[in-house]
Amino acid sequence: MLKKIQKHSRSRFEELGYPSKKLENWKFSSSKHLKKYSSNNSNNKDISVEQYSDEYTLCFINGEISLESLNKFIYKDDMIILDIDELKDESICSTSSNFDKEAFFHLGLSTIKSGKYFEFKEGCKFDTPIQILNVYNKNTEELRISSFNIFKLNQGNNISIIEQDINEGSGSFNLSLNKFICADNTILNHSMMYDDSTESNYLGYNYYELERNVLLNIDSMNINSTFNKNFIEIDLNREGSEVKINILNLARNEQHLDNNILVNHNAEHCISVQNVRNILNDQATCVFNGKVVVADGAQKTDSNQSNKNLLLSQNATAHSNPQLEIYADDVACGHGSTTGALDQDSIFYLRARGIKETDANNILVKAFAKEILQEFINDNIRNLSENNLDHWINGQYN
Repeated sequence: MLKKIQKHSRSRFEELGYPSKKLENWKFSSSKHLKKYSSNNSNNKDISVEQYSDEYTLCFINGEISLESLNKFIYKDDMIILDIDELKDESICSTSSNFDKEAFFHLGLSTIKSGKYFEFKEGCKFDTPIQILNVYNKNTEELRISSFNIFKLNQGNNISIIEQDINEGSGSFNLSLNKFICADNTILNHSMMYDDSTESNYLGYNYYELERNVLLNIDSMNINSTFNKNFIEIDLNREGSEVKINILNLARNEQHLDNNILVNHNAEHCISVQNVRNILNDQATCVFNGKVVVADGAQKTDSNQSNKNLLLSQNATAHSNPQLEIYADDVACGHGSTTGALDQDSIFYLRARGIKETDANNILVKAFAKEILQEFINDNIRNLSENNLDHWINGQYN
């Protein structure tokens, strides 16, 4: 099956070509610098993950799963784990029609060495989250590293996944493709953390299919990324499901961050919330493209989008584009966007009480960020994110 998928993707990439700024999804994000990267052909078998891996961790080395971590993974007997090439049902590998229009999505699929399918057995509920570590170990420059994994939740599953990248060596182009299939009455908590000092480029495509009465929480924090563009698409296909997306991005220097989110309300009585905040300094830029589509017949939809951008420099730039497409008449949908600097009245208030200007700035930045961090579902990730926020702020002003 994998060869068939890759043949199609090669053809689609040749047809589409590298994305230009004429495309809506790439209007404010240049892809020119990504053309220089070539596919990774290194041998990862000799790379040990002992320093990273414990019984709750799945390690991927340059896009391929580490057998060392898989062998000691505590939940492996509660799952079906296959190579994607072993799957017989093509629909499991299918993704959205929107991703089919994305050249880099097809470039990633056409160049993966392998992919993994993880299916959780019905009724499994894990008390400790699964840690996914994507280890990018690069001994040569200008590598493009692609990965593709599918996760299927069955009825009654309650699964938490914490995903982090570890970059070693030279800067690279990391192209990550994931699909999550959530059957009736499941809970999926997906947390993502990005902190990279190797000047690598990240491009992610995450697709979620939700059936009846599913709860999906997506929490993400970007602490340090040269270029980070993340596509998130969610299909609410049956009634009674709910999705909450909370994202905090921090950027300085000339870093560029881009969140492209599409939520399709295809069934009635579903809820979606998007809450994305960006804090930018120096010449940093960010993009928020958030869209909600309410299909004909998706009555009683409740949806809200919020994007707030805090600019700590006159040279920082935020692009915000919240969108609604509504084809049903009994819905409650709203969206809002704000961009601005620290409030001078608030700074004056704090300084009048003997607080130094730098400390006053720090207090206001933390308050802006913590409004979203307190919504993070996982306590450990919330605490880690708050610590990372403190370090970032201290680096900004002190």
